[in-house]
Amino acid sequence: MLSISLQVGAGGVSNPCINAIVQDVQRLEHEAWREKELWGELEKIRTEKLFHSSFSRRGLLSWIKIFYQGSGSVSSTGTSAVVSGVAGIQKTTMVQKIVHDWATGIIYPQFHFVFVYKFRDLNIIHCRTALSRLMVEQYPCPRDVLDELWKHPEILLLIFDGLDEIRARIDFDAEPRRRCTDPQFLCDISDIVYSLIQKNLLPGCSVLVTSRPTALYLLSKAQVSVWAEILGFVGDERKEYFHKFFEDEELAASVYSHVEENELLLTMCYNPSYCWILGLSLGPFFTRKHNVKQQIPKTITQLFSYYIYHILTHHSVKMESLRNEMLNIGEMAFTGVSQRNIVFNNEDLIKCELQSSKFLSGFLMDLLEEECSEHNAVYTFPHLTIQEFVAALAQFLPQNPGNLRKLLNEAHKNEDGRFEIFLRFVAGLSSPRAAQPLEEFLGPFCRQRTCAVIDWLKETFKAQIKDVETVTGQRKLLNTLHYLFESQNKALTQLTLGSVQKLTFGDSASLRLTPIDCVVLAHTIGLCDTIQHLDLESSYIQDEGLQRLIPALQKCQHLSLYNNNLTADCAEDLASALSVNGSLITLELGHNNLGDLGVKRLCVALRNPACKLQALW
Repeated sequence: MLSISLQVGAGGVSNPCINAIVQDVQRLEHEAWREKELWGELEKIRTEKLFHSSFSRRGLLSWIKIFYQGSGSVSSTGTSAVVSGVAGIQKTTMVQKIVHDWATGIIYPQFHFVFVYKFRDLNIIHCRTALSRLMVEQYPCPRDVLDELWKHPEILLLIFDGLDEIRARIDFDAEPRRRCTDPQFLCDISDIVYSLIQKNLLPGCSVLVTSRPTALYLLSKAQVSVWAEILGFVGDERKEYFHKFFEDEELAASVYSHVEENELLLTMCYNPSYCWILGLSLGPFFTRKHNVKQQIPKTITQLFSYYIYHILTHHSVKMESLRNEMLNIGEMAFTGVSQRNIVFNNEDLIKCELQSSKFLSGFLMDLLEEECSEHNAVYTFPHLTIQEFVAALAQFLPQNPGNLRKLLNEAHKNEDGRFEIFLRFVAGLSSPRAAQPLEEFLGPFCRQRTCAVIDWLKETFKAQIKDVETVTGQRKLLNTLHYLFESQNKALTQLTLGSVQKLTFGDSASLRLTPIDCVVLAHTIGLCDTIQHLDLESSYIQDEGLQRLIPALQKCQHLSLYNNNLTADCAEDLASALSVNGSLITLELGHNNLGDLGVKRLCVALRNPACKLQALW
């Protein structure tokens, strides 16, 4: 089961949920906003409550979580709801589930008609159209009763899936060129969606929009009643997935045991698509008779390298120019990352000297998913992260150094987050261990390009460590630590951080750290003996983040954990770290929620003779 968080509000830019979303739109990571304490108490409800007149606190089950704020309620008539979630979190699956349950009479009896549209399909409509025409073209059956439907809009639910894939801009800050008030009125697709959400068109009908977080800024001024986010798997649901993925219980247990031992892989498992990739990539390691324990991927780059390796092993066609083919698809993927495009058509293929038949008959059949409509065919990678990985892979395939350093510098300077994961993969592929599986099929990576990446990492960190006063500077420094982590280059990490004595992520900049960030930070500090001062004030690491930082906390002399929403649940782990850290002098724990139980647990550590604390807040 998946978890969704919802917040009920009056809509508009003053909604704190939207303010937070807009501020975090640059972040591709998802954990910071998914923490339940960010907005308040979470409740579990069924999907049918999404358009319910009120959110009852009784009998709450299943896979939607709701945030309560004030005494607001959602009307069963004319509700606009937005459900967001990162790539692969199953937004489209949720839509399919809603439609199935409605069609079988399980939910939403108030809706007599449900119309579902994908923005990726609507992109191919370049001329003006009308809502009535849009309905008839995709759903011809109600053609003869449309006039009656317009008289009773409260019985309609319109679902628009994948706002992040829309190519036209929906601007709620200003009036559209044409406000649609009549279902027969010809206007742009973007204006139809705008008018439906704003209740200019068919006031009384209900609208559901799904989107990745990166496109939610488009709706920051929209009149939306319910804001929601799909949280993905939590707790034992991750383990349950692997036991359903593998028929062999022993194999499932072995794979999940490895995932559980690796903090980074375990943290990734909130996302069903990541679990799927983990299952495909890790399964073969535990079915081989010989011991390959040391080769099992431990970083995200290594994981995706084996994912592509798995596809090449089982699905690649015998081509003389497989390396060139991968370079071409990588160039198309990179263009998509640069332009925030995840949907490609035949024209995009032709520009990159690619033929659709090879995609559909070779290994790219598994890499690309074909979406057909009556007008055209479009293609998309199964997951945005796969697109970003293939884009990074293409940087190592040319046989000359080229202007890679310039490309990396420009990508790192970008502040909207589109290149963050791409750059992590580039850094990770500079590692021989990550490159080796793919070199078996694609030939050796260009040595000059690998050296260029390593030199770029040195220069980037040297420049970035000087700029930590702003949230942008701290975020870029944090990304640089992710690059070093993915490179798995111990010597490089120690060289670049050899003179650093203090790391600051928080304070007035208010940079929120995710659990994955904490894993990376702990790894970095573990390799460097010079870092004595760690300041994470107001970085909101919470209990889960602190647990992943424990190895690092055993080395610091000065530790600032002020205002991180720490509770008694993490006090035992913190006490354990204090018991073995004989060098910690100052500890700042103010403005947390340790409670009496947490303080008692800390007192045990403070009584330990090994504890050398001189100042405690």
